[in-house]
Amino acid sequence: MDKLKPKETAEGERRKGRRAPLMVLEVKGKHFEKVFVGYAENVSPGGLFLSAAQPMKVGDRFPVEFVLPDNVTTIRCLCEVVWKRRYDSKGTVTEGMGIRFVDLDQTKRKAITDWVKREEDKRHA
Repeated sequence: MDKLKPKETAEGERRKGRRAPLMVLEVKGKHFEKVFVGYAENVSPGGLFLSAAQPMKVGDRFPVEFVLPDNVTTIRCLCEVVWKRRYDSKGTVTEGMGIRFVDLDQTKRKAITDWVKREEDKRHA
């Protein structure tokens, strides 16, 4: 049975890393030799929320590729589904899953961390 992610509150924040919302980031993946495209609505150095027409099961692993909104940094790594649920973004309910980056190298992790920090700084300026 798939785990459902518990609802989060400001006091009960469970995420470990900073994250930044994205407009919509196209993510390409491959699962059981089938290529799919999903859309990420936020990203952190540890993973992202991915909406896809056919969400996978908790525990599924698959390679992903996406380009950060800086249009320069390409991220390629293995990821794992750690939770899935319906996600409400701006009044639109989306089926999705939280994915964790499994083998993201430190250079790419730092690129994501730096991008997230720049986005946070813009929002708080």
